[in-house]
Amino acid sequence: MKCNFSILIFVLTLTLNVFESVVSVSLVDIICGFDLFECCREPHLKKDYVKFELNLKNKLFGQTLVHKTLISAIKSHYELKNPSKALVLSFHGSTGVGKTYVSQILAESLYMKGTKSDFFKVFVATKDFPHNEKINEYKERLKNEIEKTVQKCERSLFVFDETDKIPIGLLDTIKAYIDFNHDINRVDYRKSVFIFLSNSATKQIAELALDLDRKNIKREKFELKAFQRVIQDTVFYNKEPDNKGLYHAAIIESHLIDSYIPFLPLEKIHVRKCVRTEIIKFIYTDLYETDHLEEDIDDIVDQMSYDGKFSSSGCKRVSNLVRNLILDKQYKLKNEF
Repeated sequence: MKCNFSILIFVLTLTLNVFESVVSVSLVDIICGFDLFECCREPHLKKDYVKFELNLKNKLFGQTLVHKTLISAIKSHYELKNPSKALVLSFHGSTGVGKTYVSQILAESLYMKGTKSDFFKVFVATKDFPHNEKINEYKERLKNEIEKTVQKCERSLFVFDETDKIPIGLLDTIKAYIDFNHDINRVDYRKSVFIFLSNSATKQIAELALDLDRKNIKREKFELKAFQRVIQDTVFYNKEPDNKGLYHAAIIESHLIDSYIPFLPLEKIHVRKCVRTEIIKFIYTDLYETDHLEEDIDDIVDQMSYDGKFSSSGCKRVSNLVRNLILDKQYKLKNEF
């Protein structure tokens, strides 16, 4: 009986997303009130800009250009009743600098269910599209997934991770969905958001950051336009190994990517902030004593690898190193008794 009821509610929910205008408000409210079922409306959809800004401020370090660019881009897109096209952003930078994290906290700020929302889809190149020879199969799968998701909710968020490892030409499949099209088969894609995450142009971003640093231009004074052209040209004109990436991509050639956002390489001062933030999580669980906090932070920061001024892995190894530190302290404490 419970199973049949669940199926009935599921069918009604899908129907509401398409035909909400002809269903009574009371029935819509009743069905969308079930936490188990997600509807394309409040309270399941939210625009928690304050939460998003606070998370960027308190947990994303050294990324001044992200702060300057992303918040305004998201706000302006979501506050438009009828945007002219889908918002398309491309995040570029080395590993451990916050690209994936930012996409996740954005989902947490837009949907009640956060990253578990049916309207938030993540595609990982090495997992979902590993083989070049299967590109036609991938194209069909990608089209079906995007269409199915936006049919449920036009305020969907799509994230493509490792776009530097995606078969050349695959992402051109989404061109119609991110272009200036009013609708495709009676579905409007212009309110959706598409985000690409890539390690492409990492070297060029680091070189430009160093060059500006040598000119005594502080990170807070970096300008986005100085990085955008470098990133766009690097991605468009350079093939990644094994015929991967956005080489000569139509979505770039047609200027459909609204902003190329550089995630700058992290210095020791930023890694230190990452370590402090991670350790603080354990302080509130009584698993860590603060007596040697600064010494422990120094120890972990020094365990990280650096390529000149910048951390080789950003903050990616920090959580594991902090966890090892906590476990080691617990082990020593037990042995004292």
